[in-house]
Amino acid sequence: METAVRVEGVSKQFRIYDHASDRLKEMLTRGRWAKHREFWALRDVSFEVEKGTTFGIVGPNGCGKSTLLQIIAGTLEPTHGTTSHDGRLSALLELGAGFNPEFTGVENVFMNATLMGFSQAETAAMLPEIERFAEIGEFINQPVKTYSTGMYVRLAFAAAISVMPQILIVDEALAVGDAIFQHRCMRRIREMQESGMTILLVSHDPHAIRALCSRAMLLHAGQVEALGKPADVLNRYQKLIMARETAYDLSQPTAPAITDEDEVEITPKLSYTFRHGDGRAEIMAVSLRNASQQPIEFVETGEEVEIRVRVLFHAPAEVPVCGFLIRNRHGIHIYGTNTELQQLDFGEAAAGDVFEVSFVFHCWLAPDTYSLTFAIHSADGISFDWIDGALFFRVMSPVTVEGVTNLNASARVRRLGAHKSYARAEGEHGAVVV
Repeated sequence: METAVRVEGVSKQFRIYDHASDRLKEMLTRGRWAKHREFWALRDVSFEVEKGTTFGIVGPNGCGKSTLLQIIAGTLEPTHGTTSHDGRLSALLELGAGFNPEFTGVENVFMNATLMGFSQAETAAMLPEIERFAEIGEFINQPVKTYSTGMYVRLAFAAAISVMPQILIVDEALAVGDAIFQHRCMRRIREMQESGMTILLVSHDPHAIRALCSRAMLLHAGQVEALGKPADVLNRYQKLIMARETAYDLSQPTAPAITDEDEVEITPKLSYTFRHGDGRAEIMAVSLRNASQQPIEFVETGEEVEIRVRVLFHAPAEVPVCGFLIRNRHGIHIYGTNTELQQLDFGEAAAGDVFEVSFVFHCWLAPDTYSLTFAIHSADGISFDWIDGALFFRVMSPVTVEGVTNLNASARVRRLGAHKSYARAEGEHGAVVV
């Protein structure tokens, strides 16, 4: 396929000054007195985007995503490397870029359209559709500085798509809109995809990346960390996030995982948000795996998954019980079970015994972020070890699902014919009544 966007060896350096006066001192000495520090926002970034495809870019805050898009859009020059694109490009960059706060909404629309090469008459013809899509009413005639964040994004997105570019760049701007506007934008993006438009999408929402993009890239510390299928890139992204969370919680006590000779370590370190118990048993390792026995952080709704828990007993225990609990991001209990409810008897555990418990189920949850809590306790409920937030995972779905579970409903329609009263009313005007 033809290439719509090409980025080759792009690097971007910024000079950081501790004080505003340091910049002037450096200029007056013509650089002989260096008062700055070098910061590389991007280092040797290269990729291509094929025409008619949607390319997703993910990464933690400060990794260089917005800088990269500004360079592609032409509003920022790279220190090294080149970018090129084939076709008219429209960019919806970070909030605040492109609009003059002193101008009204209408004036900003005309200004942006002029920069894109449209005449006054062409812009006037597009204005009604922009007003309809933005849905901000009379505020479109007010200065942009009086707008709320949501109103600003509505108008900016409406203006960006109205020029029907061959390439559209969207930088996380849709995250601030309300649910109705986000749904409207997603529908419009799908329409643009069907028309063959090339789209570069930056988002922290993995569901949007998974649903819209054919390829994705993970940026980390200004460098390309992963490039390929969205599912693979998102898994790398989730691992990166979890590694940062683990580093943040280093002050928490951790327990080393137990390994077998023929099995790799399940988790290098066991992290959690809360832990309690009397210590008679210790949860050593936990994992969430797919049907291929690969550790995962992203789950397709309905996918078969396996939860593993490895437990070390420090003291004898009669009929111990091991279980897990799934909570959503609001802390609501979604589902939980244990070996007792599953009628699975451990038997008596002696000090030094290690057990591994597995739970297999089809994850029919609605798209959201979930946490896993694990526990090992006695038959009468005395906790040996309880850990909250030991694992986090996100459920994805190709279709929209409301609520907290996906019941995988099917639907059908039957035509039952015309209602008799409606048929009589039609008959009075000459229609044939059967």
